[in-house]
Amino acid sequence: MKKLAPLLLLFSLALAALCLYRIDSDKGLESGPWVNHFELQNLSRAAESPDASIVAISDSKQRIVKLSSDGVLQAEVTRSKAERDQRRDFTEIATDGAGNLYALDTVLDDYGLYVVQEQIVRYDAAGHNRTVLFEWEGNGSGKRIGQLKGLRVAHNDLTFFVAEEDKVTLMRVSLSGGQAEKPFMFSLPSNRYLSEIVGTSPGRIFYSTKKGAIYQVFENGETKLVYPLDLMERTRKNFPERLSLDQEGRLTFVDRSLNAVTVLEPGRDNGLRVAAANEDLERSAFGAEGYELMDVVSTAEGGFIAVLNDRVLQFDANAKLAGTWSDAKYSKDERTSTWIRWTLLLAAAGLVLYGVRAVYIHTLNRRMSLFFKQILISTPIIVVCMFLLANFIYDSFSARMEQEMQRELSLLARNGQNLIDGDALLRIQSPEDFRNDDYNAIRAKMNFLFEGEYKADRQGLYSTLYKYEDGKLYIIMDDDDGVNMFKPFETNEENEAVRAEGFVKSGQWEDANGKWLYAIGPVYDKSGNVVGIYETGRDMSVLAQSNHKIYESIVQNIVIITSVLLFVILLVTFILLSSLRKLQRSVIAMADGNWDTNVKLRSRDEVGDLGEQFNRMAKYIRQYIADITQFSEASFRFVPQQIFKSLGKKGILDIRLGDQVQQNMTVMVADLRDFHRFAQTLTPKENFNFMNSFLRRFGPIVREEDGLISKYLGAGFMALFPGYAEQALKSAVKIRRELILYNEGRRRAGYEQVDIGIAIHKGPLMLGIIGEERRWEGNVISDDVRLTAVLEKLSAELGSSVLVTRAFFEQLREPERFRHRSLGRITPEGHGEAVELIDVYEGDPDTVRQAKDRTKALFERGLLLCQEGRFFDARETFVEVIKHNRLDKAAKLYFYLCDEYYQKGVHAGWNGTLAI
Repeated sequence: MKKLAPLLLLFSLALAALCLYRIDSDKGLESGPWVNHFELQNLSRAAESPDASIVAISDSKQRIVKLSSDGVLQAEVTRSKAERDQRRDFTEIATDGAGNLYALDTVLDDYGLYVVQEQIVRYDAAGHNRTVLFEWEGNGSGKRIGQLKGLRVAHNDLTFFVAEEDKVTLMRVSLSGGQAEKPFMFSLPSNRYLSEIVGTSPGRIFYSTKKGAIYQVFENGETKLVYPLDLMERTRKNFPERLSLDQEGRLTFVDRSLNAVTVLEPGRDNGLRVAAANEDLERSAFGAEGYELMDVVSTAEGGFIAVLNDRVLQFDANAKLAGTWSDAKYSKDERTSTWIRWTLLLAAAGLVLYGVRAVYIHTLNRRMSLFFKQILISTPIIVVCMFLLANFIYDSFSARMEQEMQRELSLLARNGQNLIDGDALLRIQSPEDFRNDDYNAIRAKMNFLFEGEYKADRQGLYSTLYKYEDGKLYIIMDDDDGVNMFKPFETNEENEAVRAEGFVKSGQWEDANGKWLYAIGPVYDKSGNVVGIYETGRDMSVLAQSNHKIYESIVQNIVIITSVLLFVILLVTFILLSSLRKLQRSVIAMADGNWDTNVKLRSRDEVGDLGEQFNRMAKYIRQYIADITQFSEASFRFVPQQIFKSLGKKGILDIRLGDQVQQNMTVMVADLRDFHRFAQTLTPKENFNFMNSFLRRFGPIVREEDGLISKYLGAGFMALFPGYAEQALKSAVKIRRELILYNEGRRRAGYEQVDIGIAIHKGPLMLGIIGEERRWEGNVISDDVRLTAVLEKLSAELGSSVLVTRAFFEQLREPERFRHRSLGRITPEGHGEAVELIDVYEGDPDTVRQAKDRTKALFERGLLLCQEGRFFDARETFVEVIKHNRLDKAAKLYFYLCDEYYQKGVHAGWNGTLAI
């Protein structure tokens, strides 16, 4: 038990940590196993699933839930840790017949305002296995809502729209995979600004504009106004939002002014009706937090789904309430697994207590030094105190930061009331005034408060302008592209105080779009009357992320300070209590062979004198060892230390003649091309100086990637890489890039430029010590080594800076990181078998790399045609390659080969290889 006590403690701690992690990642520590449901809150979107379940986006666009007809949670999608590091929103949702979930995932900037990227992602029926189906980069101007709209699953396709400034493109992606298609595109007429769009094919495509109108799009790209109807006033404020199209071609949308579910049958007289008024919603959802419609979705049975802030309502074809979801119940299996995890956590906690007791009894409850007791007593106290200090500092800083933000927002709100023209605000009467002269003038003044529209200037600050009209409050402008003009806004004590008394108010709130800090101030007309409210604020989730980073920084600094403090306290204790024991340990260490031992004693007594004499003795011993060490280190310059490690030896003194080992290693041969001609232009001394300078420049690159230089080849070398294959290829690419800088320096100095050929292969080899008793040498024996040397010579003829074999390339973990192209199967001269080679041009100069990038597909197509015996087509293909890249030696070789075979025919036994 004495030996097992520490292991038991470690096992119990690991088990407890695992249970805590699983519980925290599941329902959280704040929710016990007896909790069998959670309430839906801050809902924004919903979709109907073919299996009669409901899918909804909740928690301010951060969670997706799928509920059965009786409210049992069937699937849940939450943000992973990597995704929580970014500000992201789920903005649209759809499902297919297999129960898979499709979501539009919008990535915002660091301040949570501008759209950086949009992704259409798919999750399986259980909410797992996230797959990105389509990505779209933001245009830099979209705020919170991007350019992808109208996500829908139809038959076996996923359709959506890409909305640009003057055109809209219908996109289609097959659910079975493949690239996105563009089956239809149409242009937006002037003075129409797209808000929402639905549909899957021309004639059944409808879009709404920022001016409150709905248009139908036909096959020729023309559009027709379908809402408002002729009998309606064009300037009315009944703004249509959340368009939904059913199978019969009926449009269901939210009449934002009335907060009513409205159904429109385009092309029919009197084809507009209210399916559920605000009063119907209040009766159907009695006790709800609010009755503002967040979304409305048509159902296959002719009914619709209405989404409120805290619940989902389903109505049948007769607009009768058919179902309500206000919370999500955990399934029986989920509750059972939760109980199991909590039971394991309690059991692990009991094991921890038992393990602590066992360690104390069998390990600590015996004779112990005062220094160790000091560690046991002071360390936990100091760590706990510093942890409490870190949290106190963070809480104080966070509160101060929030207060400063509130003051900044209040100042901006007060400035806004002076800049915004209240009379121009009064002249804006309906959505028809979107982007008219008054609208643009007010928007320009609002943007002036942030010194421009650039996100670096705004730092996530948003602004909203409200207008008082007929005793009601309407949103006129908002830094959220999903919010339209004249959206009714509920009056409350704060905005009533702003209107009545002209106060500037600040606070925070949370809704379906997120959690916000805000400040509001009055807007006056020329008569001094309050005609509107100006609001500015900032996304609190972004502030929370920033505060979390600050907290991590505080904790890191506290950890450092705590470590230093503990070190100082323990060091002082150690010095005061352990002078004699320190000397004793030093003597024992010296006896055990630790020759670097040196004792430092400050005591002015016999112990101090003894310590001084001990240090003198240790000094003489270390000097003797240093002489031997210098000799050993000098030997490493002739025999790389990695060879000792590969042979399982500690150093050169352990080496014996004939020591050998067989390993599967990567071999790289790098040599200076045309060196013999170059060397004839230099004197012997200049040759040696050049080779040393050359190898000094490029040799360390091999060691950076854990390679060892086995042999020097004049102005080149052979290197071995025992580790990953990537290390050899990364080293080769670095050498090629360094060669560019090296030649640039030689050019400036007036010297001739040089070139390096590199070949890489991987295979079994024998590494060992050869020679005779008076002269030893580390050497490598392998046919693969000889093949690599042959390939290096061949690289110049093929025009390849880095030539590798297919056998080596297939062992790369991420081959796509390196630009490359296949050179086919080639039989080097003197080598009986053909070898499939690959040209890696990642490290080539930009011009060469770009030329090979442009011709890669064409070159490899010609290669395939040649191997298939279609020599005429292959020859013509290589001619095209040479036209684009006249320096492509490999293309020229294959051209000549194909031309000869086309003219004369192939010889007997030809197997589609190129012989060089």
